[in-house]
Amino acid sequence: MKFSVVLPGSIRSKKNSKRIFSGGKFKTVLPSLAYEKWERLARPISKAQLSGILSGPLGGEIKNVKVSAYFKGQQPDLSGVLESVGDCLEGIIWVNDKQITAWDGSRLFHNKDDPRTIVEVEI
Repeated sequence: MKFSVVLPGSIRSKKNSKRIFSGGKFKTVLPSLAYEKWERLARPISKAQLSGILSGPLGGEIKNVKVSAYFKGQQPDLSGVLESVGDCLEGIIWVNDKQITAWDGSRLFHNKDDPRTIVEVEI
């Protein structure tokens, strides 16, 4: 089975520009505000696109996920983009992104007029 979702906007890398939050004597590392804003937009849109295709997150092996990220501005690093997609879609497409066995064919493209991320999933 194959299906895809299109996430809006220029993807943000989760691992760049992390923030340190200090709560008392403990410190926590949080993703950047730009990533959190992108994720808040992308999650409900992906759920809406998958209604009627998935009734909940998939268990078991995900054979391949291909990410085509069309970004505007400075080029993100591909590994950061894959981490962002994997984490953003946890609980929507897969339970945990460690279920993904391959990210074959993933690419970055500059597109200042129509930034988006196309995620193709094969199970």
